[in-house]
Amino acid sequence: MVPVRENALTLAFEQGFQFAAKPVTAEIVEQVLSRAIDDLEPTLTRNGYDAGSLVSHFNSRPSDVRAFHAETLDAEHTRELIERLREAGVPV
Repeated sequence: MVPVRENALTLAFEQGFQFAAKPVTAEIVEQVLSRAIDDLEPTLTRNGYDAGSLVSHFNSRPSDVRAFHAETLDAEHTRELIERLREAGVPV
């Protein structure tokens, strides 16, 4: 799993590249960080549920957890995983 900061920094540089910003400004970084901080993966990680712990705690496949974080997991599996997370008291 990529740490939240590295992932957000990568996103900031990608956004800067799209806007041809040289150098990437603090404003671009702040915009990206403010969006990325409330995404699913950072929220779960802040609450102690990184990809590895989700796999082990909820007996999920690593590929399903990656898809869940990317919000590309099919609807049925997403619903099941969210239900299990809520039953465990994880804020989702």
